Amino acid sequence: MKLEGKVALVTAGGAGIGRGITLCLAEEGADVIIADINKYSAQKVADEVKALGRKSLALEADITNSNRVAQVVEETLSAFGKIDILVNNVGSTAEAVGDRTKLQFANLEEWEWDKTIERNLKTQFLMCKAVVPHLQKQHSGKIVNVASIAAKRAFAPVNSYGPAKVGVLHFTLSLALELAKDNINVNCVCPGVVYTKALDNSTGVRMQYDPRPETKGMSARDYFLKYSLQRVPLGREQTPEDIGRAVVFFVSEDAKNITGQSLNIDGGMIPG
Repeated sequence: MKLEGKVALVTAGGAGIGRGITLCLAEEGADVIIADINKYSAQKVADEVKALGRKSLALEADITNSNRVAQVVEETLSAFGKIDILVNNVGSTAEAVGDRTKLQFANLEEWEWDKTIERNLKTQFLMCKAVVPHLQKQHSGKIVNVASIAAKRAFAPVNSYGPAKVGVLHFTLSLALELAKDNINVNCVCPGVVYTKALDNSTGVRMQYDPRPETKGMSARDYFLKYSLQRVPLGREQTPEDIGRAVVFFVSEDAKNITGQSLNIDGGMIPG
């Protein structure tokens, strides 16, 4: 196994992409700490990790709170003695989904902008701020930030999610350069179309405002398969496990000389 003896800390690891990352790390031998705002979900995934024969700890945590972030790191070190891998997976948009005619720059609220930046970018800053000193002390470590292909193409109307994820890319590049001397690799994964519970919920809301008669009565899943996958050149969706396997690569010795990079896992939506 590629990660035998390693300790990984994954934020928002209790569902969706985070769960896929967590289980892929565990399958390769890592013990995994799951920091998630939903303790019940985190515990369920922690139990799945333990079923794979690895150690795990579920911690309820709001990663936008610097005091709680510091506690998470200290609880992890107390329980496991070290941190080898940090995966910054917290992220979502605070903008309302639904009536597309209302999604215009003029209607974008200040609080939506601030909350989206906080969830996607501030959380990564806070986690790295708390974890990096320990990685520097041991002169080794792997950090993977989760961004999105939304960071690599422009969308109209203006939204808060894309700019937040662009910030993740730049943060990754700068941190990789600064920490190279400490033997710490910092990379980024950019998921494409991944069907999660959150996407199911937002798709269901959007369907209510879709004027096309053929969409009436469709399930959110069928709607996703019919319309969202049209944008994917390979014609198939990306799974949380696809993202997880990319993370495993970045945190393994296979990628020991790779840092400051971003990898699209998107079925060809954003070539290059």
